[in-house]
Amino acid sequence: MAKEEKPLEYKDRIVNTKSVAQRIDLDYLTRPSPFRDWRRRLMWIAPAAAALGILPFLLGVGSGERAFSNGPVSRSHVIFENNCAACHAGKFTSVADAACRKCHDGPSHPAKAADGAKLASEPRCAQCHLEHRGRVVLAEVDNRNCTACHSDLTRHGTGVKLASTAIHAFRPNRHPEFPAVKRQDLRPLKLNHAVHMPPAPKTIRDMKLPMKCGDCHSTRLESAKGDLAAVTFEDHCRSCHKRELEFDVYQLLGASYPAPHTKDVPAIHQFIVDTYTRAATANPAIVERPLGREFTPITNQAAWLARVVKESEDYLLEKKCLYCHESAGRMDDFPAVKTVQKIFGRYVEGRQEGEPWLVRGEFSHRAHRAVDCASCHTTARESKKTGDVLIPKMEVCLSCHGSSGAHLDRCSTCHLYHNKRKELDKDRRSIEQLVGD
Repeated sequence: MAKEEKPLEYKDRIVNTKSVAQRIDLDYLTRPSPFRDWRRRLMWIAPAAAALGILPFLLGVGSGERAFSNGPVSRSHVIFENNCAACHAGKFTSVADAACRKCHDGPSHPAKAADGAKLASEPRCAQCHLEHRGRVVLAEVDNRNCTACHSDLTRHGTGVKLASTAIHAFRPNRHPEFPAVKRQDLRPLKLNHAVHMPPAPKTIRDMKLPMKCGDCHSTRLESAKGDLAAVTFEDHCRSCHKRELEFDVYQLLGASYPAPHTKDVPAIHQFIVDTYTRAATANPAIVERPLGREFTPITNQAAWLARVVKESEDYLLEKKCLYCHESAGRMDDFPAVKTVQKIFGRYVEGRQEGEPWLVRGEFSHRAHRAVDCASCHTTARESKKTGDVLIPKMEVCLSCHGSSGAHLDRCSTCHLYHNKRKELDKDRRSIEQLVGD
């Protein structure tokens, strides 16, 4: 019988600092190690190489600056694209306002003289006009640059005259109605659009109706926005209304003699005197004709001339002229009409040019040339009074603007930020100087 084997007795290995130290080769620090040597060298070589690599960019050697360019500049600044120093005063610095004012002389906000508000803090030029976004129009700023203040104007400025101080977007209930639609046209002129544009075609005194808007309203070729040219009697009314200037109440002249359309009433008087004097000299027999329904002629030529001139003036100035104009009583012993002023913009008594209907906004007829006039001026065909303001309401514009998601919805499309008057004055002085030279 085999002897039973007993398992060996396990004895714990003695682990202490001394026994562990005896197993370590203490000469490893003195033996050469390629990995350790290269790592030590790289600790110095890598930073030195990086410093040498970035040096051309910092010094602008070759095309090194392009590596730090944020992208192509805007369309109007292409000529400066390879000349960063034209706008950036130093390396890695933002553009200062002084750099912008070297070319752009437009003063700060608000844009219109109608507003006298003072900003609590004025943003820098580059804060709203963001460069290096490609060939964009730099003036088309993001709406958030506008609503940052206009959503609560009383907090961002003093002396605010706007009726609405919380404007968030061009949307219903988020943008105020145009103030122009609440005004009246107080021009002393009798104008009836409905008569000129009847729904059914007709002919009156060889004049074919309805007329077209463009028959009277045309744009100025020299205007970049296509501002409407002033409506004048000579250009737009005379062809149809020249008979309203006829003064020959007794039909003595045998032909149509329209008086001059002028504000100078004494000049009209002299024209009538001269016309009858020449007629009586050329044909003395007209003096012997009874006037009107009278049976007895006036034999005295001086008395005859005074009579026909007086009654012709009254007929013209108190009847024919009042077909379109409002009476102003008598002036220098002559019947007179109220001064219409130049038909351009909103009528202001005593001011030749009047005022723009949109006091704070901009509008371009040229940009809307593909749109039918009546699609925006929806009430023009039914208007019977001069006082009717035919400026479209905001709801008309919202059919195309406000929610299209395109540049048509930008605040800057209809509103300026800078008051361009100073810039325009500078350009005008430059032109005058060139002309003078």
